[in-house]
Amino acid sequence: MGRNEPLSRSDEYADRRLHLATTHHPEPESRTIVIRQGSGWQSLALLFLCLLLIGVVLLGHYVLRGIDAERQQAAAAMARAERKIQQLEGSIAYDTQRRHLLLGMRDHILKVNPRASLADAYLYARLALDASEKYPSVDPLLLLAIGTVESRYDPQAKSHADARGLYQIWPSTGRLLSRSLGWDYEEHTLYDPEKNTEAAALYLDILFAAYNDPQMVLAEYNGGPVNAGYYRADVGALAAETRSYVPRVLELYARLKDQFETGTIPPVEAPRRDEQREGKALGVRSSALQGRPTAPAVERVRTAPGESSSRREAAGTAR
Repeated sequence: MGRNEPLSRSDEYADRRLHLATTHHPEPESRTIVIRQGSGWQSLALLFLCLLLIGVVLLGHYVLRGIDAERQQAAAAMARAERKIQQLEGSIAYDTQRRHLLLGMRDHILKVNPRASLADAYLYARLALDASEKYPSVDPLLLLAIGTVESRYDPQAKSHADARGLYQIWPSTGRLLSRSLGWDYEEHTLYDPEKNTEAAALYLDILFAAYNDPQMVLAEYNGGPVNAGYYRADVGALAAETRSYVPRVLELYARLKDQFETGTIPPVEAPRRDEQREGKALGVRSSALQGRPTAPAVERVRTAPGESSSRREAAGTAR
């Protein structure tokens, strides 16, 4: 029994521990959480600071958008101003070139027709330039060369083949051109410088659309479609006048282009006074000059190139 006694004590100790483990429930420890709250003005200050930062960001964004919009408007205004300046410069350059061309053509007409007045020469040059602008395929210098060779810019010129006016248009061709332009053809139509010039420009425009070759255009303009065919075929039936006419016009046209491009247009020797222009005096109104006696006007008799002096004398006697 003595040996078994320690064993029973150990068993008893184990049972007591088990009993305590099963019956004893320790209470959980209570913990207190303390939330420290600051004062109210600190919270308001923090909130105000956040709102202020948001406002500054929004204001900066708004200002940047305004600056960008103003920059775009300024760029658009600058672009419009540059376009207007370019248009103005182009217009000035065009007007300057046009006036240079107009005065050069006038001076050339004065040289080839010494009887023409300044006003007449300026009118013929302006009509040629206006017609070439209406019919862009017709170079005004080519028209100037044709008028020089055809009539030497005499509006009353008439050839042996009955071609009439500045650009020597046949009546049959003139009737067709007048119908195309909506005019009533009359006997004096082709002697009108304005109508003769526009009719010639229209005719050349039609021929350029048909041939696109200046030689063929000039061959038909001078001798008709049959003669143009002879010119293309280079046959002996080609009229001698057309054979010499085409190179003459083209040579003069090339010379005029070179003079106008290089600015070496020969000036008129001396300025002419327009006889039809009313006289003026310094410090005197033009109306006061109307009461002055004037010398009787001498009526000029215009004749075509090659007209005999007897015919001019007869015309003067008849008048």
